[in-house]
Order: sequence, then C-alpha cells, then structure tokens
Amino acid sequence: MDETLMAEVERIKEHFDAIDKERENAYATARTLRRRSVKLVRDMQRQMDIDVEQELSECRELAVELSESPNRFGFVEEALQEYAEAALTYSFLWDKPAPTKEDLGCTERTYVLGLADAISELRRRILTLLREDDIPGATRMFDLMDDYYHLILVFDHTDAVLPLRRKQDALRAVTERTRADITSIICQKRLEEKMPDLDMDSNTE
Repeated sequence: MDETLMAEVERIKEHFDAIDKERENAYATARTLRRRSVKLVRDMQRQMDIDVEQELSECRELAVELSESPNRFGFVEEALQEYAEAALTYSFLWDKPAPTKEDLGCTERTYVLGLADAISELRRRILTLLREDDIPGATRMFDLMDDYYHLILVFDHTDAVLPLRRKQDALRAVTERTRADITSIICQKRLEEKMPDLDMDSNTE
C-alpha cells in the first residue's frame, strides 16, 4: 500500500476530526443561544419583568463565539438569526436605536434574516395594543412596521446569495393583514361613536 497515500489520508482524517469536535462544541453553544433568544422574544411580548439588556449582553458573548468560528454550520446561522431577531425586536418595542451587525457580533446574513422576523413580531405587539384599546399606539406601531417592511425590500438577491424572498412574501401578508385589522377596528369604533346620535335621531321622530 502506498505509504504517501496512507499518510495523506491520516492527515485529512485529523482535519475532519478537528471539525467534528468543533461542531459538537458549536452545537451546544448554538442551542443555548437559540433557546435564550426565543425565550427573550416571548418574555418581551408578554411584557415580563426581565433585564433585557443584561440578557442580550450575555447572548452576545455566545454569538461572537459562534461568529468567529472558521467553519459555519447550519444550526449556527439559525441561532444567530434568532439572536438578531431578539435584539432588533427589543429596539423596536422599546424605541431604542437599532443595533448594527457589529453591535450584535453576528453575520450580515443572519442580521437581515433576523430583521425580517423582528418586523413580523411587531404584529404581536400591535394586537396587544388593540386589545388594550390603545388605537393610537397600535397605529404608530403599524406605521413603523410598514416602514420597515418597505425598507427590507431593498434586498432583491437570489436565494443562493440571501434566502430572504420567502420571508419578504410572508411579511407582506402579515403587514396587509395587520393593516386590515386596524382599519376594521377604527371603523367599528367610529360607528360605535355615532350610535348614540343615531338613537337620539330615531327617538325624536
């Protein structure tokens, strides 16, 4: 057997063994980041008493660790995307300056994908405001949602470069559904306000 080939195979095996070990470590980190990011979005929407900025700071350490890895795994991108969504959702709901990719320590791709999901999260807050009968607040939040939806349309790349098209289509549907919900409630409120006058007119006849 060719000793040169045997040595080369052994060297290449060590190469992939190292990647496999890195993958195991990255998987554990990514799972933690994704779980914490998903929970953070849920807790923010429920308006729970949590230290969001402290949680995001701790998540950033995990994100930077994953982003600096020379090998990119699919589950790493998913975790970074969830983290970007959580950070951007926080900036939207609390009226904070939006963080940059560098602020978050994530990649360009995961930042944009997380941004699309964060814009969708605005619908949940809008529905909460409508249930609380805060129509002005819901309207302001929708205007923000609509502006950001049009902002993200600047990305018109093929899915091979940036798989965003599906999220853009879904976001358009969510935005239009939210517009319809707000419009329906506003019209209903206006009708309710006119009802006493209509009753008085009918009683005087």
